[in-house]
Amino acid sequence: MRRTLLPIHPNLKAAGLMASLDIPSHPHHTDWLPYCEGVTTAGLPSDGSGTLVDVGRKTPVTISQNVPPNTRITVRMDDYDSSRAEPVDPTTPRTESGYYWGYSVRRCNTLAAVFEECSYEGGYDLSIGTSERGLSILEAFPEKKKKDYANFKHLLVVFGGPRGLEDAAKNDPALYEMGIGRGRTKELFDHWVNILPGQGSRTIRTDEALFIGLSGLRRLWEMR
Repeated sequence: MRRTLLPIHPNLKAAGLMASLDIPSHPHHTDWLPYCEGVTTAGLPSDGSGTLVDVGRKTPVTISQNVPPNTRITVRMDDYDSSRAEPVDPTTPRTESGYYWGYSVRRCNTLAAVFEECSYEGGYDLSIGTSERGLSILEAFPEKKKKDYANFKHLLVVFGGPRGLEDAAKNDPALYEMGIGRGRTKELFDHWVNILPGQGSRTIRTDEALFIGLSGLRRLWEMR
């Protein structure tokens, strides 16, 4: 599917060096799950109607809808006929069956846009900014006060670049108009957290900070 949807491009030449994902949406050919990710093909089913979808098995499955070729699609497998399936919303495996099914990406031009363009009605009900000048995770989220933060529905965790979130705030025109600069960046968030106190180095790469931060913050959703 990746070869079909993402042709060779200079920006992706080193993608093969990235750590592989062994998650439900990337099943082994011997696995059986009620959902699959696939890509539609140009061929026609044997009865001439519908669309063939390559889901990584020996033979493609058939959906009754007509979908253009080379379209990524999430399907629910037919319980009684393994050659047939039906298209579903990409979030269905997660919302209905609890599978981890990857993530989506939203590009924001500014730090303020992260909040302003939130797709959830009412915005994020728990937001965390990360900074080496913040509190440790245990200080920010003490066990005895978990009722104050453990009932969230939409959690936002923001990681900065090499110069930190303060630099992003300083260069944000909308935040400048609000009088929020480097020294007031933490006011944007419910919690201002240092995910790795005593890190020793001047900076942590964002990919490293992501794993470290989510591992440390895991206790938040385990408390729910």
